[in-house]
Amino acid sequence: MKTHPLALINGQYIDFRQGSQDSTNLLLQNGQVIGHGYMPDDGVDRQTLVYDIKGCIIVPGIIDTSVHIREPGEEDKETVASVSAAAIAGGITGIVSSPDTTPSPDNPEMIAALLRKGTQVGQTPIYPIGCLSKGRAGQNLAEMGLMRDAGALAFSDLNSIQDSGLMEQAMRYAKALDCPVIVSPDEPTLHRGGVMNSSASAIQKGLKGIPAHAEELRLSRDIQLAANTGVHLHVFPVSTAGAVAMIRDAKAKKIHVTCGTAPHYLYFSDSDIGDYDTQYKVMPPFRSKADQDALIEGIKDGTIDCIASHHHPMTVDEKRTDFISAGFGISGIDTFVPAVINKLVHDCELSIVEACRLISQKPREIFKLPKMTAGLLKRPSFTVIHPKKETHVNADTFISRGKNSPFIGQTFQSRVMMTVIDGHIVYQDPELTAVPASEVSLENTGYPTAEAPPHV
Repeated sequence: MKTHPLALINGQYIDFRQGSQDSTNLLLQNGQVIGHGYMPDDGVDRQTLVYDIKGCIIVPGIIDTSVHIREPGEEDKETVASVSAAAIAGGITGIVSSPDTTPSPDNPEMIAALLRKGTQVGQTPIYPIGCLSKGRAGQNLAEMGLMRDAGALAFSDLNSIQDSGLMEQAMRYAKALDCPVIVSPDEPTLHRGGVMNSSASAIQKGLKGIPAHAEELRLSRDIQLAANTGVHLHVFPVSTAGAVAMIRDAKAKKIHVTCGTAPHYLYFSDSDIGDYDTQYKVMPPFRSKADQDALIEGIKDGTIDCIASHHHPMTVDEKRTDFISAGFGISGIDTFVPAVINKLVHDCELSIVEACRLISQKPREIFKLPKMTAGLLKRPSFTVIHPKKETHVNADTFISRGKNSPFIGQTFQSRVMMTVIDGHIVYQDPELTAVPASEVSLENTGYPTAEAPPHV
């Protein structure tokens, strides 16, 4: 059944191709953009529902490239349905799922099942990552080719395979399949029992530390293997100054390496842990202030390609214990977009275009997802963000099943106002309401269709 149009007026569209914010209005009907721009008042259906988004930006296709969905195996922590609901409320129009489920997605049937489940119960597209090795055990390679055919976007065991020969073989297969290999570089023999960054703060607290070189030692090997095989190596999350420097050097040598970090590493250092607060226990751990500064510099100079939530939900009981016994992880999907905009735009003074590029354009390029080039002509996915409205972080309002976050109690200067997926509004902030076109003045506002809309 044909529906009345929906109009978004007085917004600013982020145009990554031009590096600009362009004033525009959008008219959507039946999941498609049927016009944008300006036209006479009498050219608009008077039954059109009009949203005035003055002061807001329209960001195309935000992708979260690191989400631990937990289903199957740990549905008490998260499910496909709950994470999808949290994603759309958080302004995210696509999520890349980590392969740490039980059983592991190491075969095409598991990949197909996740895609099918996402279609059945979720509103946010899910892009699955397949395992490099069977059961992520690092012993035998998984069915990479069949998983790619089934829809796997990339391959990862999370931590890289310890056996260098098997890791190189996996990289050669991934290269032949034209898929990235994702690693969270870590040398576990260097930090058995470690719970926070190796530092004076760890010594003062009597806690065993995890050294920065545990990340850097394994990363050095993986970069060398990537150079030998030509595979696209994606490193996430980067947490140390040394790792940033190594990736910067690898890029200068034309090795195909990309990397990302998570918002919490930009906000917190090991000195913020305070009185053994388990909300600050993450892996890799919060590093030093110097490491934090290096991450921000890496974002500014382009070494760090993207930012992802590193959504790693835990149960209340896993965090409501002593620091040594508590689980590693943060529930990051609910706060992802406001945290990024608040830190990079308001604190670090990046442009809104460059901040949004890290969560929209760059993730799409890294994982070869469809760009939104001229996408507004058909079925658009975009997020409406007000960069000056406040978001108060309260665990009780999290839609994710995970309530564990060091951001609880903070206020971000940024708020998601609307999420549109495939041309349909799937979330809107309670403060954003629509009125019929017959009740508002649309002088000099309208939607000609003769010209193409902005590009990503």
